Amino acid sequence: MAHRQAAHSEYPDSIPFSLFEGDFLTRFFQRIGMGSYRTGDLVKRALFLMTLTWGVLAALAVWSGLHWTQPRGQNFFFDFAAYGQLIAGLPMFLVAERVIDRQTKEVARCFVTTGVVEPGDAIRLVRVNWQLKQSRHKAWPDLLCILLGYAITAAWMIPEMNNGRLTWHATDLDSHLQPMTWYGFREMLQTLTWPGAWEFIFVGPLTTYWWLRWSVKVLLWTWYLYQVSNLRLNLVPSHPDSTGGIGFLSDAQTKFGWIILAYGISYVAPTILYKLTFEGATILVLSVWGYAASFVIGAPVLFTLPLFMFTQQLSQAKSRALEVLQERSMERAQAFEEKWLKACTSGHYELMSGSDLTGLDALNRVYDHIHKMRVVPFDLRSFSELVGSALGPMVPLLPYIVDIPEPFLKAIEEGKKLLH
Repeated sequence: MAHRQAAHSEYPDSIPFSLFEGDFLTRFFQRIGMGSYRTGDLVKRALFLMTLTWGVLAALAVWSGLHWTQPRGQNFFFDFAAYGQLIAGLPMFLVAERVIDRQTKEVARCFVTTGVVEPGDAIRLVRVNWQLKQSRHKAWPDLLCILLGYAITAAWMIPEMNNGRLTWHATDLDSHLQPMTWYGFREMLQTLTWPGAWEFIFVGPLTTYWWLRWSVKVLLWTWYLYQVSNLRLNLVPSHPDSTGGIGFLSDAQTKFGWIILAYGISYVAPTILYKLTFEGATILVLSVWGYAASFVIGAPVLFTLPLFMFTQQLSQAKSRALEVLQERSMERAQAFEEKWLKACTSGHYELMSGSDLTGLDALNRVYDHIHKMRVVPFDLRSFSELVGSALGPMVPLLPYIVDIPEPFLKAIEEGKKLLH
């Protein structure tokens, strides 16, 4: 208790931990009256974003005739990516921000209040939080993400303007364009439809900026964990969480499954469905199953790797505890056997007491608990949840992998017809 109070007294509450508070996007939402993480404000944010993205695109598509009267590629309402990114993905990213902000704040609090960080390193922890606060308040990471958003959008949309294929993004002017000249670039821009122009100017850069911004937040969190892992940590091998007292990290890292789920729904599943539906690929094609498998395996591993930064200190704490416990266990076991043999030889069994057996049993349980201590603050349950988050977006691929009962297939076909 004294250790925890000493650590807490050296940690000023004036520098709270957060990955999001005060950054560019949070300040923007505050200015338009949606700055909190209350459910009402999150709903407003989601409706605001869906209106500016999918809503405007849908209206322009109807106005331009790029709807159910057109074939698949030119029918905006048959675009999987539009639904995945704008109707499901963006709101899910918003929910993820609230969940992850709360959980990472709890981790930062636990590092202080539980006494995990040695009191002598409390000032270093304050410095880490201060540096993170300065980093999230800087505007240049968001500006860079916006510029990259436009660059990445241009990288996939400009080829569509000059590939001769009709889509709801662009039409064919039936001319030989020269994309390396200003005249050719201007002609390419003229191939854009009205919804295509809005996609190029606003929607594409916005959705790309969104996941790039999340990449920055994940990097900040990883940097924070790295800095904390280099502090002197008071790890207790006998702690009930089986990870020396930092089991709360596992719960926090699991919440990043929301990001995996949102990204998979926004980009991975629509890309694979596009290949299967429009390009005629099968699930056995490497670009299909390889992409899906790399996401399902790679995403959970990516969010697990940062926790290995604590392995060295956990392993050292476990080794020290086992070394001391083995010595004490030998002494206790020898004393018990001597007393037991003496009682058996002399016939004075009253020399043995229940406390002797209870003490030995408790020692055995402690030894077994420390021996099973994990040297990575993560467990199978948490990793399974991350894998589940990666598998979630793959559910629409089931009709291409397994045989679906006839009634469900008919329902799916009827749903597709409604989109034509």
